[in-house]
Amino acid sequence: MAFDINIQYTGKMFGQDRRGHTTPDLEASEPIRPWLPVPFPAPYLPALRQDQGHPKLASVVLSSQHLVGQDKSGALVPAGLFCGSTPSGSNKYCVLQFSSGLADEFTVDPRTGGPVTPGDHCLLAAPIDAAPGNITLPIGVTIAISANDITWAHACNLFPAVQSGGAGATAYSYGVARPIGVAVRNVLQYIGGVKVLDTTLTGGILYRLEGMVPTGFQVNNYMHEMGTAIQTQYVLRVPWVGAAPNTLQGYATADGIRGFVQGYGLSFAHYTGTPQVGNGVTFSQQNGDCGNYSDFNATVNTPVDLIGRIIGVMNMINKIGFSNRIKTLWDPARMTGPMVDPNPASIMMGGSATGGLPYDLNLTTDGIYKQSLLQKTAARPEYGTYVLVRVNL
Repeated sequence: MAFDINIQYTGKMFGQDRRGHTTPDLEASEPIRPWLPVPFPAPYLPALRQDQGHPKLASVVLSSQHLVGQDKSGALVPAGLFCGSTPSGSNKYCVLQFSSGLADEFTVDPRTGGPVTPGDHCLLAAPIDAAPGNITLPIGVTIAISANDITWAHACNLFPAVQSGGAGATAYSYGVARPIGVAVRNVLQYIGGVKVLDTTLTGGILYRLEGMVPTGFQVNNYMHEMGTAIQTQYVLRVPWVGAAPNTLQGYATADGIRGFVQGYGLSFAHYTGTPQVGNGVTFSQQNGDCGNYSDFNATVNTPVDLIGRIIGVMNMINKIGFSNRIKTLWDPARMTGPMVDPNPASIMMGGSATGGLPYDLNLTTDGIYKQSLLQKTAARPEYGTYVLVRVNL
C-alpha cells in the first residue's frame, strides 16, 4: 500500500481495470487531501457492485467520489447513513441490504461481528412508532422488517447521535454519519482482520481494523487494496439522475422506452434533486442512496449538513455537436468469451455508442439517452446533465 512520510495512506490507485474501462473521475479542480486516522471502509458495508475486471470480482463498497463519513469506530461509511429512533410518522428508515450471492461473502454483520447471512438485511434506523411491514429501496427491492429488526434499530448507535427531540413515547434520537470528505477512488470490501472490542455488542459492534495482522484475515494468500484517501475543497462534475434515485425509470415507463433498466448506474456517484446555480448541496439521506449528493433544504437540514454549493449546471445534450459522429463500436452480439460484463453501459465508449454523451454521464444514467434516441422519444435534461459542485468540507 502507498503511504507518505506521515504514515498517511495516499490512495494512488485510480487504476484502469483489465477490460480497459475505468470508473469515471469527476474531479474538475485541484483538491486538498487531509490526513485520515483510519483509511479503511467499515467491514459491514454491503457491495454496491463487483469490479468486473478484477481477478477476484472484488466488491466495491464506496464508489469513487462518494461522500464519506465515519462510524463510532472511525472507519469510513457513506455519508448520510443514520441509526437509532427517527421521529414519529417520519417514515425515515435506514437499512443495509446484503447480497444473496458472493458479493458480500466477507461482509461482517454489525449486530454480531460474525459473517452476514446471504440475502439478509440489517435495519439501522426506524421511526419511533414503526411497526413490522415492508419498506422499498430506490432500486425497487422490497424488504420485510420484523419487530426484532425495529427493536435493534432503535438501540443502534453506530453513528453519533446528532438529532433528537420529542418527549415520552414520541422521544426520538438518531445519529448521522456526517461527511468528512470525498473518496478518491473505488474502495474495495474490507477483508482484513476485525477485532471486536465491545463484546456486549450494545448498539452495534465497536471494533478495530487489523489490516496488517495476517492472523485475522478473512482470506489467505490474497489481499486487495482496501483503503482510500479523502479529498476536500474542490470542484466535481456530478451526473444528475433526477429529483429522486428512481426518476429515470419512471421517465422510461412514462415515455415508453423499451428495455431500459435503471440500477447499475446508481452505484456510481450522482446528484438527486432539482439543482440550481447558487443553491447549497448536502448528502443524500434517502434509503439506499447514501454517499451521494442532493439539494440542501433549510427547512430540513441544519447548517452542519452543508457540504458545498452549486456553481454550474451543464446540460451536455445541448452541447453534443458532432461528437455523436465519432465512431465507437458497441455490439453486444460480438461480446463473447470467458468474461462478459453484465452491465452494457460500462462498455459504451463516449461517441456514437452513447449518442455523443461523455462516458460518465451515459454510465450513471444506464444509457437512457441513447435508448431514447434509438426509440425516437423526447430527450429530457436528466438524461445528460452535470451538476458542478464546489465541495467545501
